[in-house]
Amino acid sequence: MSDSAIPAAAELDTLRAAVVQAAARHGWTAVTEAAAALPQPDDRTVLLCASPKADVPALAERLRTCLDGREPLSASLESLHADPGPALSANRVVLALGCAELLGPEAAEAAAALAARPPGTVVVVLTGAEALTGDGDLDLVARRIWRLLYAGPDEQWAGGDPEWLLWTGAEAPEVLRERLARDAAALEERLTGEVAAPAGLQADRIAHLLDLASGLIAEQTRARPADPAQRRAGQGAAARIALTDGRRGLLRTLDGEAAAAEQEVAAALRMLEQDLLRDVKRFLESHREELSEPARVRSLVGSCVDRGVGRWAATTGPGLRARAARIDFAVSELFHQLDEALRACGATPGSVGAVSPVSLDGALLASVNPSAGRAAPGRSAGMATEVVVGGVLGAAAGAVLTSGLGTVLGAGVGAAAGGMLHHRQAEQQLVRATAYGRDAVRKRVAGLSETVPGAVRREVGALRRAVEQTLDRAGRELNVLCPPQDSGRDAPEAAPATGRGATAEAAAELDALRRRLAAVTI
Repeated sequence: MSDSAIPAAAELDTLRAAVVQAAARHGWTAVTEAAAALPQPDDRTVLLCASPKADVPALAERLRTCLDGREPLSASLESLHADPGPALSANRVVLALGCAELLGPEAAEAAAALAARPPGTVVVVLTGAEALTGDGDLDLVARRIWRLLYAGPDEQWAGGDPEWLLWTGAEAPEVLRERLARDAAALEERLTGEVAAPAGLQADRIAHLLDLASGLIAEQTRARPADPAQRRAGQGAAARIALTDGRRGLLRTLDGEAAAAEQEVAAALRMLEQDLLRDVKRFLESHREELSEPARVRSLVGSCVDRGVGRWAATTGPGLRARAARIDFAVSELFHQLDEALRACGATPGSVGAVSPVSLDGALLASVNPSAGRAAPGRSAGMATEVVVGGVLGAAAGAVLTSGLGTVLGAGVGAAAGGMLHHRQAEQQLVRATAYGRDAVRKRVAGLSETVPGAVRREVGALRRAVEQTLDRAGRELNVLCPPQDSGRDAPEAAPATGRGATAEAAAELDALRRRLAAVTI
């Protein structure tokens, strides 16, 4: 565990205890029971979460072997969609899916939620590998599982090997035996290794307890009418919960989309470099008769690289534009929800306001513009002195050879010798020009590798600052309209509150607990 994770773990332990105390005070029985069901950090129990067509019996037998005979718990994906509690009550989860299985919406959502657990707490196992015939089938499975578990909306597959293990209980195909053996060993290592409950998992568990409490408060609110003062207090508490949870979720979305955009750009730049290196070589070969002048070589290389970068920007821009649209939608949705919550507290419509949309493709286009300076290919050192006109050397050699020969013979030999030297010199010019072109490509891509991700970070960073300023302003307005009721961290334990005003008090304490969870740095 890192140094930064230690205080987070201690703070989360304290916060979980505070949630349990609040549950006792307010009669949140479901929260008390769910908290009691949470395991110790070193609990070695494994929960097997399987899709309908996963090979559960054979895999469960393998898990029992790895667990020294201990029986793994089991749950279906459909049941976890309705109640994620059993998955949160296990330190380790094995998510079993069929290689060629298509999941329904609820099962797919539950599977994606399990795959998003903190590293080391979930293993994704694809059963039925005996039906695969080779690398082509593996690639199709990889694409499908990536899209099911890891891909964002409209995100495109960029290759790579997702974090899943291949498994079969039947005879393994010859072409996959090495992969299957490696994955079987990896599964055993994961199941027999050290068990830990990282801070991220603890935070997810506390968030689930608070969600349960929120549902109980909502039921109590519907069941018990409140006077105007209590209603206003409850509306204020609900608005603070929406503000706190919305801020946390939106900032996570911004960070996640920014990181994904940078990864998308990095992968695209790697492909761009490969394409440009190939294109420059072919382009110079088609202009080999124009390579005697350094200025012409620089012009040819520059035009080829500029066209390639332009095509790259045109194909990369739509993906960034779609990602920016998701960011803008998330911002507008949160601001709309907060505006409704503030209106319930007495604010005027539109009080939250708006922020300027993010333009990731605009940041890309600004970065690839050669007029920006950094991106334009530079002059290769020594280019002007190394490119020599082959015709001059050929003519000089012909003159030397004809000095001691007859006119006809000397002319023929001189022409032949000059032609050979001209051809050799042309090939040398092509080699040097190609080396210059490769150097220019690498410099251009290196420049883009700094400028484009930097521009994306600045664009998202500017939006993040604007969003935080807007949310801070909304929070101040909310405090004026509905002053917070300080429940205190160390409120004394008491019997479950049932009298008038109990719901507003519970909502205020839940709001305070959510703010404490949001403040924990993991």
